Amino acid sequence: MKLKLELHFMDIQKIKNLLIEHLTETIKEVRKKAANENGREVLGDVINRPEDVEIGIDRVGEEILEKLLKKRNIKATVFTEPDGRDIKTGGEDPEIYGSIDPFDGSVLFLRGFEHNWYAVLSFFDKERNPIMCGIADILNEKLYISEDSGNYLIDINKNKKSPIFPSERKTLEEPVVLASYMMSSQYSLKFLDIFSDLLGTLHPKALLYPQGGSFIYAFLAAGLVDAYIMFNEPRSEIDPGFSIAKKAGCQILTVDEDGNFQDYEFLPGKQHDKVDFLLAVLSPQIRDAIISHYAKKKNAR
Repeated sequence: MKLKLELHFMDIQKIKNLLIEHLTETIKEVRKKAANENGREVLGDVINRPEDVEIGIDRVGEEILEKLLKKRNIKATVFTEPDGRDIKTGGEDPEIYGSIDPFDGSVLFLRGFEHNWYAVLSFFDKERNPIMCGIADILNEKLYISEDSGNYLIDINKNKKSPIFPSERKTLEEPVVLASYMMSSQYSLKFLDIFSDLLGTLHPKALLYPQGGSFIYAFLAAGLVDAYIMFNEPRSEIDPGFSIAKKAGCQILTVDEDGNFQDYEFLPGKQHDKVDFLLAVLSPQIRDAIISHYAKKKNAR
């Protein structure tokens, strides 16, 4: 395997230790700032994201990561949401790439909601293959981790590590959970335009989970969500987290208007670009039903 040839066991272990330390420290620092009513100052807009803003709490995870990369002498280029603030500790020739969403949930945090606060970080080798992914549930103090051996959940307070597995639901006739980010009209209007009639055909106990972003891939990996559907999804909301769902066996797909699909790929430095239609799903039957519905709606217009 190319990854193992290029990165020795000690290198991978060093990256894993950094990942877990980064997420753990970020949880502590964010909770401390939130308790002191800090971190809500608006620092600026986010490139190509009219619905989003950068606030003080977003800087916490970035600063912790840069400190740890230098401390552990890891030569990396880590791509971030803010324009021109990528973290570079390896000059122009990094050993690995990374993608970070230092605080997923900043709009909720800014408005005073204690809900859906996450920090997300992934590393990739020079061939853009995933090495490791971690997603921190800040409010519940839990870590979703993906590495070569599999996916698992760490409960920090209980000091407990448990394997996680994706959903076993296979079809839309079952009580599935579909997810799409619905809080902004930048995304929700197009989703409802295409899929509102599909929602009416679902099982009475099916759910539409109206959240999304880089953390959602932990929910796919842990079997909480069966499919994630997004239009105009920024790559900065995909790259930090998608590999944990991919490790669980999910397909992360880009889909065109005729229903043709291909695997999503991490592209270094393209975090500000968007994907027209993104689908993350485990079951081939659910995948085909969603794509078929989409293609029929598009071709009928």
